[in-house]
Amino acid sequence: MTDTDIPAPAEFAYRHRLAILLVILVSCFMAVLDNNIVAIALPTITAVFGVPLGLSQWIATAYMMTIVATVLIFGTLAGRIGTARLFILGLVVFVAASAACGLAGSLPLLILARIVQGLGAAMMMSISMAIIMQVFPADERGRAMGYITATVALGLIVGPALGGILVDSFGWPFIFFVNVPIGCVLLLLAARYLKVPSVQAGDTRTDYSGAVLLVLVMAALAVVLNEFANPPVDPLRFAASAGVGLVALALFVYRERTAEAPLLDLTLVTTRAFVLPGASLVLYFTATFILIILLPFYFEGVMGYAPTQVGLIAFVMPIAMMAASPVCGWIYDKYCPKNYATFGVFGVGLSFFLCGYGYATVNIWLVILALAIAGICRSIYQGPNTIEIMVSIPKEKAGVASSVLVILQDLGVMFGISAAAILLVLQLDALGYTGAVLSAGPAVLAPLFGIAMYTGGIICLVSAAFSYRKTGPKP
Repeated sequence: MTDTDIPAPAEFAYRHRLAILLVILVSCFMAVLDNNIVAIALPTITAVFGVPLGLSQWIATAYMMTIVATVLIFGTLAGRIGTARLFILGLVVFVAASAACGLAGSLPLLILARIVQGLGAAMMMSISMAIIMQVFPADERGRAMGYITATVALGLIVGPALGGILVDSFGWPFIFFVNVPIGCVLLLLAARYLKVPSVQAGDTRTDYSGAVLLVLVMAALAVVLNEFANPPVDPLRFAASAGVGLVALALFVYRERTAEAPLLDLTLVTTRAFVLPGASLVLYFTATFILIILLPFYFEGVMGYAPTQVGLIAFVMPIAMMAASPVCGWIYDKYCPKNYATFGVFGVGLSFFLCGYGYATVNIWLVILALAIAGICRSIYQGPNTIEIMVSIPKEKAGVASSVLVILQDLGVMFGISAAAILLVLQLDALGYTGAVLSAGPAVLAPLFGIAMYTGGIICLVSAAFSYRKTGPKP
């Protein structure tokens, strides 16, 4: 088929919408998987490079920080570059960076490759929904969006087990190499089928000043968190990083309030009904990722399990969440219980206390029970809390609110990754231990992991307080 034989972009995209959906789904799956799969490999990578956890956590933090700092920027550039071009460029960057991650021979090179990989993921994630809206008719969009939600959930479920199998069977570089052949196939499909109509936005101006300031804020925040994770804290470096971050944040707020085409609509943060459940969401993801990051270190360092075994145990929480979600969603839709989300995150907090006790007493069955309860309670909290945020704001701001939700979730993930390292490293430092985490021994590690889980439980209780509402949710 020659170029002159290709139908009009809208017609071509509609006829091949399932192929386009496949490209979007698998790409989103890889982007989610690459955040979750690293958690299982982190103990191995930490040992291979001979670095403390406070430094190796940058492997996960750098990826999330990059996505949070740039997803809004790429979203505004899509109207100028074109959604299809931006998506394909993001896929190319992601695949190339995945290969670079696997080939990295040092921790700094691996972190740099993860930053580039995050850029590629942000390009794809920023306009995936927009492409779906373009190529699917109104009566098919809900189903297509549902497939994306299911794919993200699948990435969370498959990540731990796949990561454990790859690390055990082939070595840690293959958690990144696995993206390369899949990505190459996706690029061929995208080049052939991803021909979507160009949509000219009413205002294509990009707030470059705001974008630079946002990147500075996120970079400074990451450096500050890393200072705490690598004691002793350098007062000069900490003060400089915190100062740069605060100044950049103040300038960002001023810029977004005065810019004609702001990167972010700050009027959202003045809405109490948005801010409180939004803060609850950040805290919830912070606590969740304290658990996700520390779980493999516990089972490898205390129980002596192999990565594959750890991956199977990590299956428990997402499987419980997926199994409970339909029932919990039905209850919410039918009865719309008051403070349903609050009840859910409160239950997550209690499961963290149970998990902490199981960690401290080296009781694997208590830990597995706690993970199952956490999965069920997460399904009670996450959907309803998101719905309550979205219905609390004007419909005309739903688009920017959706983007902010992504940022809040990823911020929580980034805080959780850093908090996990900080909680463990500071406790080991207080005991005078400065060696490799996995070499500290079960007697030392078990109670420390318990305390970290208790901290996560307290964070969940604070999250529950933020999500509490005196009145029921809006219909």
